[in-house]
Amino acid sequence: MKFVAGVFKQKLLSLAISASFIGFSQYALASTDVKINLTKQKFIGDVSELDRQKFFNLHASPTASEFSEQDILFFKNELNAGFGRAFWGPLSTAKTSDYPTTEQAIANGATSITNAKNNPLAHHHDQRIIMTEHPYNVIVDGNDPVAGARWAADYFQHYYTDETRPLFYEPMNEPFVHSKDFVGTWDEAPNAEMRRHMATWFAEIGKAFDQRGLETQVVGYSAAWPSLELWDFAHWNSRQKMFMDVAGEYMDAFSFHLYDGVNVTGQSNERSGSNAEAIIDLIETYSYIKWGEVKPHAITEYGGIIDGYGVEYSAEKSSQELRSYNHLLFSFLEKEDRLLTSIPFITGIAKWYYQANNFHPYSATVLRPDPAKIVNGKVLDYLPTEKAKFFHLWADVKGHRIDVAEQDPDLAVQAFVYGNKLFVALNNYDNANKAVNLDFVEYAQTPSQVRIKRLNVPFAEAAQYSDETSSDIFTAIELAAHETVVLEYSYQTDIMHTAQVHQASYYANEYMQEIVANQPLTFNFSQVDVQQDNLSFADALADHVTFDKEMPVKKSLSRSQKFMIKRFERLFNIVKRRYAGNYQNSFLFKVLVKFFNEKAYLNQALQNYYAVNGYNDATGQATLRMSIGRKHDKSKQPVVKVNGHLVDVPNNWKGYDQAARDDFFGTIEIPVAAKYLKVHNQVDVTFSDSEGHVSSIVLVNQTEEVFEHVPATDVSIEALANSSINKDKPVRLHANVLPANASYKNVLWSSSDPSIATVNEHGVVTPINPGFVAITATTANGVASSSLDLQVLDRETLRNTVAITDSLQDLAVNDSYSFNVQYSTDTDRDIAVEISTASGQWIATAKTTVAAGEGVATVVVNLPDELEAGATYQVLASLRAVGGNWQTGVDGHRITDMTIEQPEVIVDENNLLGEFNPQFETGSMFPWEHAWDAVGNAYTDANAAKDGDYGLVVDTTAGKVGVTIAPSLFADGHFVAGKEYKLSFDLKRIQGSGWGGGFSQYINTADGWKATPQAWFGLTNQNAWTSIEQTVVIPEWQETATTIQLNFQTLGQVWHVDNIKIEDITPDPNVLSTVNANFESGEIAPWVPYWENNATTVLTVSNAAAKDGQFGLNIQADGNKNTGVTLAPDVFPQDLGLNQGKQYKISFEGRSNTGGKAQGWIRAVAQGGWSSRIETWFELGTEWTHVEIIRSDVDWTVLANPARLDLYLLNNAGLGIDVDIDNVHIEEIE
Repeated sequence: MKFVAGVFKQKLLSLAISASFIGFSQYALASTDVKINLTKQKFIGDVSELDRQKFFNLHASPTASEFSEQDILFFKNELNAGFGRAFWGPLSTAKTSDYPTTEQAIANGATSITNAKNNPLAHHHDQRIIMTEHPYNVIVDGNDPVAGARWAADYFQHYYTDETRPLFYEPMNEPFVHSKDFVGTWDEAPNAEMRRHMATWFAEIGKAFDQRGLETQVVGYSAAWPSLELWDFAHWNSRQKMFMDVAGEYMDAFSFHLYDGVNVTGQSNERSGSNAEAIIDLIETYSYIKWGEVKPHAITEYGGIIDGYGVEYSAEKSSQELRSYNHLLFSFLEKEDRLLTSIPFITGIAKWYYQANNFHPYSATVLRPDPAKIVNGKVLDYLPTEKAKFFHLWADVKGHRIDVAEQDPDLAVQAFVYGNKLFVALNNYDNANKAVNLDFVEYAQTPSQVRIKRLNVPFAEAAQYSDETSSDIFTAIELAAHETVVLEYSYQTDIMHTAQVHQASYYANEYMQEIVANQPLTFNFSQVDVQQDNLSFADALADHVTFDKEMPVKKSLSRSQKFMIKRFERLFNIVKRRYAGNYQNSFLFKVLVKFFNEKAYLNQALQNYYAVNGYNDATGQATLRMSIGRKHDKSKQPVVKVNGHLVDVPNNWKGYDQAARDDFFGTIEIPVAAKYLKVHNQVDVTFSDSEGHVSSIVLVNQTEEVFEHVPATDVSIEALANSSINKDKPVRLHANVLPANASYKNVLWSSSDPSIATVNEHGVVTPINPGFVAITATTANGVASSSLDLQVLDRETLRNTVAITDSLQDLAVNDSYSFNVQYSTDTDRDIAVEISTASGQWIATAKTTVAAGEGVATVVVNLPDELEAGATYQVLASLRAVGGNWQTGVDGHRITDMTIEQPEVIVDENNLLGEFNPQFETGSMFPWEHAWDAVGNAYTDANAAKDGDYGLVVDTTAGKVGVTIAPSLFADGHFVAGKEYKLSFDLKRIQGSGWGGGFSQYINTADGWKATPQAWFGLTNQNAWTSIEQTVVIPEWQETATTIQLNFQTLGQVWHVDNIKIEDITPDPNVLSTVNANFESGEIAPWVPYWENNATTVLTVSNAAAKDGQFGLNIQADGNKNTGVTLAPDVFPQDLGLNQGKQYKISFEGRSNTGGKAQGWIRAVAQGGWSSRIETWFELGTEWTHVEIIRSDVDWTVLANPARLDLYLLNNAGLGIDVDIDNVHIEEIE
């Protein structure tokens, strides 16, 4: 940034950019002049004072559960922000079309009011909030707009008090872009019908609220995608216009969302600038045409949509919307008189988002989790995001408007005066830097200092925010591309005015005019207030004389024409004196009008006079806001005439060129000398080419009058939520001055005891020491004052939080646990820790009391019994009132996965029950359970162990006991039909006499109930471990739903059981089972490289090469040699050469990975016995191929050498060799 010091002159301060300021940019930047007239108060419509509540709001509710007191104080005091919008309402409450009755609304509403009062943030409630709802809560099965509207009116009448009822209700958020969700097709007809149905909902709700006399204002339709110009304005006709036709009569304001970027759907574009202006002007114009008034706007969301970033937070990512907030804000500030509210889409915390995204914040939030304050998944504190800088920039701006003027559409200016403060806000819409020359017109005082706040957000960079104060008064400033600057000038005394400027907007009865080449489009503006301090003869005739349009007009008068005009001027003055305000009805005036209409030479003289002097004595400038929608290659500079006078149309407009959009749709501001305006005006617009529409033309004019001073007579200070404040945080007070139209509403703040608290010029109270103090606001004229008594507490503003700091994984089995709890509390409270089961069944609670402050408390929870090994529990730490129960809690931290250590169990890979706690070393039976017909009991106990720490106790004192495992826990094929299994377990009888025992049995429930024969076991001895072994062959039943059951039948016995084991003892039919035939050892041995392998050969055992199981063999080589593997004679089983008259099946699985086929041989051969070889040639494809041969055995016993087994691939120099081999198998065929 660059500034140049200058000098304020007594009558005229001309702040020009000096050569030293321009420096390197003097050839790149043309300066833009801004005239600032402190002597003139400005009104937009009837509004001059900046109503901050309309502009500086969070998209959040102050009573939202995600906020704490600390958050609300930050928003209100530091950011000076209000609250604007929240999602909830009657249809969200009902959720179905079975809407509650009025009687139910009365009863449930009373409960709701009570609950709202009990909200810990209830004292911050703000009525200036919009309640809105998701369309899916409204458009439910059987939804009825009439019945639903009755329920909505009941809800707003009975669920709130007059002091808490929200001022605004937006029945659905962005409904039209969701029409397809409810009709299931993109077909336009059903979507159009659904949109009309949605509009009917708005209409019926608005009507019902009006009939009830509810103060809540209904707004809609919350347009997400106001690309009104699309499809030659069919979008306008089918959406916004349709809504206004169906529901507009009952709407208190029209709501829509403006975003730079893509909001839900539509083109990626910049709305800020001319496009936003055109959207607003079209809605205003149609409102005026339809109802004779402009209904207000409710901008319920606005901002920027960013892309190209992940979920991770960065200052750069968080900054990108800031440009859009400011660009759009300046448009809204210029329409305050017809703005209900505006809400930048800056939300609060959005816990739902960061909890799902590893604590990275939602892009729109103003607060984010502090990475240093996240403990065990609990966020203990938050940091501001870059979004806070928007509010910091504007935090102190207030006051009433003064007159400013600029000619550059890409520079927006707003100026406000509050006492001795002048706030000048500048916004650069341009993609390039802009040099601004400030021209303070005709003001005598010199400011003593200037505070400069700057917010510059370069694309793809973090925001650059600065706040500086200087006693050098800068004469010029250079704005970076898209930068916003707020200058706060301080003068020695209050700024006073001598005049008032009134800005009014006028709307034509014509709109949406189709453009036809060379065909004038006419727009008429009536009842325009023109500047007319001294009514001349020519001015009086302006609206009464009809001119010959074909007559040439000269911007000069001949001597004779000047003489005639003077003569008639003298005559007109006589008429005015005689008839005063009724001169237009006088006979003489009517004669003069007739004379000038009938006499061509007089008509010509009058036209020439108007061409030179205009129709009134105004010296200022009006603006025609022409909004057009057409293709980019079409002209945007038509011929425009105002009351017959040609005006220049600029080839520039606010913001970017819109080239990224399909069509241009924007407002072009055309300067018009105000002297050419009349009470009734005709504007003619002629384009040289066809297509497109002029959607609207709005005439904006300013008139000036002598300043009318309305003195302040009363003042009040808005009460704080609490009459006390903490000693560590400033609070911001607000004063209301009466009457509402008082000219100067600034107040002087003072403190009764600055040693307790001070107060600055902005009403910010800074506590110094605990004690009592009175803060007083006095009107500038000293007529009235108001005081607020405050107590500064000896207390700090702390977030009330708790978090368990311990890791709660794999804790030892115990009946007492100690928890460390980090806490922050603003008053003395209890910390309670409770343990419950995974399903939420309470077990035990302990608590301790902590003093106000921060720290770590240790809470010991004693339990009635030890927690179960391997089980999961919940732990909740809560911060409660001292002596209070769970209902007094202000914060909590719940951990749902506290686990108790499961002793490490060594799984016997040969035991088919290895994964199912067969030795009971977990300390529990699970997954073993009692059989369905068990009468007695079974449980684990350390004294029942033969080996390890635990065993199973089986007690048949009360009756028989069976123990089993649910068959669903076994994988399919865990027990295979036809296989032989050995069951073994260790058994000791502890109680009982004689013979006692039971049986084992395999059970299958896949198709009814089936079981193997009962295999009985038993003992006669006592207190001695005995090993039990039983074998069984599984019958031919399905390989699913099979389990084992041990059933103890003898009554009156107590048994100890340990080390239950089931082994598959079925002989393996594969002759090669002992030589790693399927490579499941993870190694290649005992296989060795084939004798022909060359140096390029790589033999690898890997998971990637497996057909089944975990491992297979991969063979790779260059293919110049036969390549493979061999089982050497001393390893290879010789079954194939025993000459016993048997047949054998030889098989394996293989595939080629080269993209082509692979060929080879599998061969069993003894050295010196080639004629007795057993072999086959094979070919492998790119998918797994099963190779299989059947051969009779041969006689190798007569040979001197035993045989080997070779499996090799033939040389393949073209593609090389890359083959997977698995499951090599040799099996005797019966």
